[in-house]
Amino acid sequence: MTQTSGTSSTPFRVIIVGAGIAGLSLAHALQLANIDHVILEKYDKVKSIKGAALTIYPNAERIFDQFGILSNMLSSTAPVAAEYQRWPDGSILGSRSTLDRFRIMFKVPPLLFDRQTCVAHLFGGLPDQSVIKLNKRVEKIEHTENGVRALLTDGTMEEGDIVIGADGVHSIVRSQMWYYASASEPETVPESDKSALFSEYDALFGVSKLEGSHEDYGMAAAETNIVFGQGVTKLFFQQQGQQLWAIIFKDRYCQPPKKFKATDQDMEDVAQRFSDIALNEKVNFRQLWESRTRAGLLTLEEGVLSQWHAGRIVLVGDSAHKMTADLGAGANIAIEDAVVLCNILHRELEKDRNRHPSKAQITSILAEYQKERFSRAKLFTELSGKVTRAHSYDTLIGKLLATRIGPMMYETQLLKLATEWAKAPKLDYVPVRTIDENAPGWLLARGEEKNLSRSWLMCACFGAVVTGLVFARYRLSRL
Repeated sequence: MTQTSGTSSTPFRVIIVGAGIAGLSLAHALQLANIDHVILEKYDKVKSIKGAALTIYPNAERIFDQFGILSNMLSSTAPVAAEYQRWPDGSILGSRSTLDRFRIMFKVPPLLFDRQTCVAHLFGGLPDQSVIKLNKRVEKIEHTENGVRALLTDGTMEEGDIVIGADGVHSIVRSQMWYYASASEPETVPESDKSALFSEYDALFGVSKLEGSHEDYGMAAAETNIVFGQGVTKLFFQQQGQQLWAIIFKDRYCQPPKKFKATDQDMEDVAQRFSDIALNEKVNFRQLWESRTRAGLLTLEEGVLSQWHAGRIVLVGDSAHKMTADLGAGANIAIEDAVVLCNILHRELEKDRNRHPSKAQITSILAEYQKERFSRAKLFTELSGKVTRAHSYDTLIGKLLATRIGPMMYETQLLKLATEWAKAPKLDYVPVRTIDENAPGWLLARGEEKNLSRSWLMCACFGAVVTGLVFARYRLSRL
C-alpha cells in the first residue's frame, strides 16, 4: 500500500481501534492535524458501556477546548457545589472544595458527568463522523512490506501506516502486538508485560434516578461524596438530576487479573451484600439499586506495561496503563496520551501528508511517544491505587491517611495535583479557544516545581512523624 520511507499519492493513514474517550480524542486531534484516519468500533453504536461517573480535570478541559467542544460540555453540567468525605455510617468526616478550588485556580470548573455524556459530546462535536465504522471487530493485525492491515471478523480489512489500540484494558490490539513481537521482534516486549496488570478490587457501578428532588435527599444539584469503609469505598455523586455511584470493594488478588463477565445474578448478589450501607444521612444503597437506570460489575485492573509499541502497533489509554477509580484520573491521562501521540505525528507529517515513514522511523516515533508518557502514566496509576487503598482502609496506615493525615496535608496535596494538571500536554498545532492560560493554576507549571517539592517533602516528613505518634498511641491503648 505504501512506499518505504518515501512519498506516494496516498496519504499517511492511521487505524484507530475503539471509539471510546481515547479513540474519539485521537480522531479530534488527527482531524485538526489533517491526518487521514479511520476508527473501527466493534459495537453497533458509539457508546460507553463501562463505568458511570467521570471527572474531567483542567488538563483535559484545555484539550477539549482546543477540540471546540468544551463550551457545550460546560453548559450541560452544573459546577460541583459540595464535596464531602464521610465515615462508613454516612456521617460527614469533612468537607473539601477541591473541584471548586480548581475552578478558581484555572478559571474553569472541572466537569462531573456520566461517561456516556462525555462520549456523546466527543462524538457530536467531531467534524467528520464518517471516519467511524461500526460493527467492525478486529480479528487479526498483519504487517505488510510497507504498512499494516487490520483484518475484521466480517471479512473486510483496513490498511494503513500504524494501528493505535484505544480499545481498553481487554485490548485485542495489545494481544496482536504481543503476537507480532513474539514472532518478529522477540526482544521488544518482555514476557513480564503479560502479567503486568493485576486486580484486587471489583466495582459495582451505575446511574440512578431517585424520586423527588435532590433537596429531598440532602444533596446539592451537583455534589460528590466519598464514603470510607473497611474493604470498600463508596462513590456517590449527584449531577444532571441523576445519581452516579460506584461500590468499590476488595476481592482476591489476581495477577494477571481474573477474567470475569458478570451476570445479572452476580450484580444482584453484590447489591444485596451492600444494600444497607449509608451513602449520606438520608440515602442508603438499597434506594439507589432499586432506582437504577443502568448498572454494571467490573474487575478493576491496575498496572502499567513496560512496552507500549511494537512494529507499527501502539497502545494508548487503558490498553497500556490501567488505574483504579477513586482519583478519577484514568480518562484524563488517556486523553493526554492521544494528544502527545498526535503532536509527534503532526510534526513528522506537517510538510508532507503523503510521507510514509519506514518501519524503523515508525519505531522511533512510537518510542518517543512512550518515553514522554510513561512516567506520568505510572505516577497516576500508582497514586490512584494508593488512594483506593486509603479510602477502603486497606491498612491502619491507609485509614490514618484517609481520615487524619490526609486532611492535615490537604493544601500541599491540592497544590501538587494542580501543578500536575498545569504541566499537562496540549495540542502543539492549534490554539486554545476560551481557556485563560494566564490564570494562576496554569502558571504553576512555569516555576513553582522547586518550591513545591520542598514543601511536599516537609509535609511528608511531618506526616510520617504524626503517623508514628498515632500508631504508637494506638498500640499503647491496646495494652
